[in-house]
Amino acid sequence: MQIAILEDDEDQRDFLVTCLTRLENTVSDFASVAELQRAMQRQRFDLFVIDWRLPDVSGLSFVQQLRRQLGWEVPILMITATRSEGDVIEALQSGADDFLAKPVRPDELQARVQALGRRLDARRGQSSLELPPYRVDISRRAVSLAGQAVALTDREYALASLFIGHAGELFSRQELLQMIWGIRGDVTTRTVDTHVSRLRRKLEFDGRHGWRLRSVYQHGYRLEAGVQEV
Repeated sequence: MQIAILEDDEDQRDFLVTCLTRLENTVSDFASVAELQRAMQRQRFDLFVIDWRLPDVSGLSFVQQLRRQLGWEVPILMITATRSEGDVIEALQSGADDFLAKPVRPDELQARVQALGRRLDARRGQSSLELPPYRVDISRRAVSLAGQAVALTDREYALASLFIGHAGELFSRQELLQMIWGIRGDVTTRTVDTHVSRLRRKLEFDGRHGWRLRSVYQHGYRLEAGVQEV
């Protein structure tokens, strides 16, 4: 498996890498959310190990973002500082598949990751997203409209799969910048608007196929059911 470890403590990060490399995984480690998001633009990971406490973004918030961006395709193991029942519930409700409390024991970590790997194999039986007449082929990173493939750039594909997988959900421009481009903070840019405009045109998200990619004033975008305006 291709595993991404997100942990800001260098000693703990090295420990996790050592434990998981022994299972013949390919392990990449990151000290911040920004670093991991940049890597996600270049490569795909099969499993994430994420620490609760991070320097730039809450681990819980980032798990929620991953779920919105990737759906439930990729398992997430969260590392927590305590065994508090409330923390466990919060981690699972945020989208984590499993959790481990520090100090992490190597054997338990390896067992949990192997179990999540088996769950991943089962999940991969579902390799597409369907929102008729749209279909996202996850394995090929391709989108089709009424059975016809639509040529999209990597970022357009990421946006399309996000909107199609979360129809009806409102995304702010800042959320889209962070999830798709890995940019955080107050950034004045037309990048999101330009890409959404191109995506709307290419996928005909104007209501003619029953779905509109609507701009929500001063906030962001939402893919919602609707008919073409005349």
